[in-house]
Amino acid sequence: MSKFDDIREEIKHLYEDNIHLNDWISTQEKSNDNQVGEICKNFLQVLESFEWAEATIHERGLDQSKISTSAITRMLTAKTKLLEVLESYGVRKIEFPNGEFDASKGKIVGTVADNEKPEGSVAVIKRDGFFRKDKLLRPAEVLVVKNS
Repeated sequence: MSKFDDIREEIKHLYEDNIHLNDWISTQEKSNDNQVGEICKNFLQVLESFEWAEATIHERGLDQSKISTSAITRMLTAKTKLLEVLESYGVRKIEFPNGEFDASKGKIVGTVADNEKPEGSVAVIKRDGFFRKDKLLRPAEVLVVKNS
Protein backbone atom coordinates (compact mmCIF):
# COMPACT_ATOMS: atom_id res chain seq x y z
CA MET A 1 0.00 0.00 0.00
CA SER A 2 1.32 3.43 -0.90
CA LYS A 3 1.48 6.44 1.34
CA PHE A 4 -1.34 7.95 -0.73
CA ASP A 5 -3.52 4.88 -0.04
CA ASP A 6 -2.72 5.14 3.68
CA ILE A 7 -3.85 8.76 3.73
CA ARG A 8 -6.98 7.92 1.78
CA GLU A 9 -7.78 5.12 4.24
CA GLU A 10 -7.21 7.43 7.22
CA ILE A 11 -9.51 10.06 5.68
CA LYS A 12 -12.15 7.39 5.15
CA HIS A 13 -11.94 6.36 8.84
CA LEU A 14 -12.09 9.99 9.97
CA TYR A 15 -15.13 10.55 7.77
CA GLU A 16 -16.90 7.49 9.24
CA ASP A 17 -15.97 8.58 12.79
CA ASN A 18 -17.37 12.03 12.02
CA ILE A 19 -20.67 10.52 10.85
CA HIS A 20 -20.93 8.43 14.04
CA LEU A 21 -20.08 11.44 16.18
CA ASN A 22 -22.72 13.57 14.42
CA ASP A 23 -25.31 10.83 14.99
CA TRP A 24 -24.37 10.63 18.67
CA ILE A 25 -24.57 14.42 19.05
CA SER A 26 -27.97 14.45 17.35
CA THR A 27 -29.23 11.72 19.69
CA GLN A 28 -27.94 13.62 22.73
CA GLU A 29 -29.55 16.87 21.55
CA LYS A 30 -32.90 15.14 21.07
CA SER A 31 -32.64 13.54 24.50
CA ASN A 32 -31.77 16.88 26.13
CA ASP A 33 -34.60 18.60 24.28
CA ASN A 34 -37.07 15.95 25.50
CA GLN A 35 -35.82 16.38 29.07
CA VAL A 36 -36.24 20.16 28.86
CA GLY A 37 -39.76 19.61 27.51
CA GLU A 38 -40.61 17.40 30.50
CA ILE A 39 -39.20 19.99 32.91
CA CYS A 40 -41.31 22.66 31.22
CA LYS A 41 -44.41 20.47 31.67
CA ASN A 42 -43.61 20.33 35.39
CA PHE A 43 -43.27 24.11 35.47
CA LEU A 44 -46.70 24.34 33.84
CA GLN A 45 -48.12 22.39 36.80
CA VAL A 46 -46.62 25.05 39.10
CA LEU A 47 -48.14 27.73 36.88
CA GLU A 48 -51.50 25.98 37.16
CA SER A 49 -51.22 26.16 40.96
CA PHE A 50 -50.66 29.91 40.71
CA GLU A 51 -53.67 30.24 38.42
CA TRP A 52 -55.85 28.16 40.75
CA ALA A 53 -54.76 30.22 43.77
CA GLU A 54 -55.40 33.48 41.92
CA ALA A 55 -58.88 32.38 40.83
CA THR A 56 -59.74 31.18 44.34
CA ILE A 57 -58.62 34.48 45.86
CA HIS A 58 -60.83 36.45 43.48
CA GLU A 59 -63.83 34.09 43.81
CA ARG A 60 -63.78 34.32 47.61
CA GLY A 61 -63.24 38.06 47.62
CA LEU A 62 -59.97 37.71 49.51
CA ASP A 63 -58.42 40.46 47.42
CA GLN A 64 -60.21 43.26 49.22
CA SER A 65 -57.78 44.22 52.01
CA LYS A 66 -54.47 46.05 51.66
CA ILE A 67 -52.55 43.17 53.26
CA SER A 68 -54.00 40.55 50.94
CA THR A 69 -53.47 42.80 47.90
CA SER A 70 -49.74 43.04 48.61
CA ALA A 71 -49.54 39.25 49.13
CA ILE A 72 -51.36 38.73 45.82
CA THR A 73 -48.95 41.12 44.10
CA ARG A 74 -45.96 39.11 45.38
CA MET A 75 -47.60 35.89 44.22
CA LEU A 76 -48.26 37.32 40.77
CA THR A 77 -44.65 38.52 40.56
CA ALA A 78 -43.53 34.91 41.07
CA LYS A 79 -46.04 33.78 38.41
CA THR A 80 -44.69 36.39 35.98
CA LYS A 81 -41.11 35.25 36.65
CA LEU A 82 -42.14 31.63 36.03
CA LEU A 83 -43.65 32.65 32.67
CA GLU A 84 -40.38 34.42 31.79
CA VAL A 85 -38.36 31.30 32.62
CA LEU A 86 -40.67 29.17 30.47
CA GLU A 87 -40.36 31.65 27.62
CA SER A 88 -36.56 31.49 27.86
CA TYR A 89 -36.87 27.76 27.11
CA GLY A 90 -39.02 28.36 24.05
CA VAL A 91 -42.40 27.85 25.71
CA ARG A 92 -45.10 30.09 24.26
CA LYS A 93 -48.75 30.61 24.95
CA ILE A 94 -51.19 29.28 22.40
CA GLU A 95 -53.10 31.94 20.54
CA PHE A 96 -56.12 31.73 18.30
CA PRO A 97 -55.65 34.39 15.61
CA ASN A 98 -58.91 36.08 14.64
CA GLY A 99 -60.64 33.89 17.24
CA GLU A 100 -60.52 30.84 14.97
CA PHE A 101 -60.58 27.60 16.95
CA ASP A 102 -57.92 25.02 16.08
CA ALA A 103 -58.44 21.53 17.53
CA SER A 104 -54.69 20.85 17.36
CA LYS A 105 -54.13 23.64 19.89
CA GLY A 106 -57.00 23.23 22.30
CA LYS A 107 -60.17 21.61 23.38
CA ILE A 108 -63.67 22.97 23.72
CA VAL A 109 -64.94 22.85 27.30
CA GLY A 110 -68.18 24.75 26.74
CA THR A 111 -70.14 27.21 24.65
CA VAL A 112 -71.46 30.73 25.05
CA ALA A 113 -73.82 32.90 23.06
CA ASP A 114 -72.29 35.97 21.44
CA ASN A 115 -74.03 37.55 18.45
CA GLU A 116 -70.99 39.76 17.83
CA LYS A 117 -68.72 36.80 16.98
CA PRO A 118 -68.93 34.09 14.33
CA GLU A 119 -70.32 30.69 15.24
CA GLY A 120 -67.59 28.31 16.42
CA SER A 121 -65.04 31.02 17.15
CA VAL A 122 -63.17 31.22 20.45
CA ALA A 123 -65.09 33.40 22.90
CA VAL A 124 -63.08 32.78 26.09
CA ILE A 125 -59.84 31.00 26.91
CA LYS A 126 -60.57 29.29 30.22
CA ARG A 127 -57.11 27.78 30.60
CA ASP A 128 -54.06 28.85 28.63
CA GLY A 129 -52.35 26.25 26.51
CA PHE A 130 -48.66 26.12 25.70
CA PHE A 131 -46.30 24.95 22.95
CA ARG A 132 -42.57 24.38 23.11
CA LYS A 133 -41.11 24.43 19.65
CA ASP A 134 -43.67 22.36 17.71
CA LYS A 135 -44.73 20.19 20.64
CA LEU A 136 -47.99 20.74 22.45
CA LEU A 137 -47.25 20.81 26.18
CA ARG A 138 -50.75 21.65 27.35
CA PRO A 139 -53.84 22.25 25.21
CA ALA A 140 -55.83 25.42 25.74
CA GLU A 141 -59.33 24.99 27.14
CA VAL A 142 -61.80 27.29 25.46
CA LEU A 143 -65.42 28.31 25.26
CA VAL A 144 -66.64 28.73 21.70
CA VAL A 145 -69.55 30.72 20.31
CA LYS A 146 -72.82 28.90 19.78
CA ASN A 147 -75.77 31.13 19.00
CA SER A 148 -78.56 28.65 18.35
